[in-house]
Amino acid sequence: VAVYRAYRGLGYAVDAVRILLKYGFWEQRYQKCNSMCLHSNAASIRLHQKLGFIEEGRVRRSCFFDGEYHDDVLFGMTREEFDAFV
Repeated sequence: VAVYRAYRGLGYAVDAVRILLKYGFWEQRYQKCNSMCLHSNAASIRLHQKLGFIEEGRVRRSCFFDGEYHDDVLFGMTREEFDAFV
């Protein structure tokens, strides 16, 4: 989910992801949702935490840009975790 800079911090990303999670878990009957972001993306990490995702691990030094290596942070959420969090 990407939100234009002018509209960040207003809750649009949280609302959009909750709608997607409800559809996936409640309509499509998925059991698990996996997601990932770069370790340097603090806003995305906060978003995952706010939504109830659990950090499951890291893929270290998975990409290189701006002259340095970056880790991927892996997140997961089960249907039961989502139901308890909503």
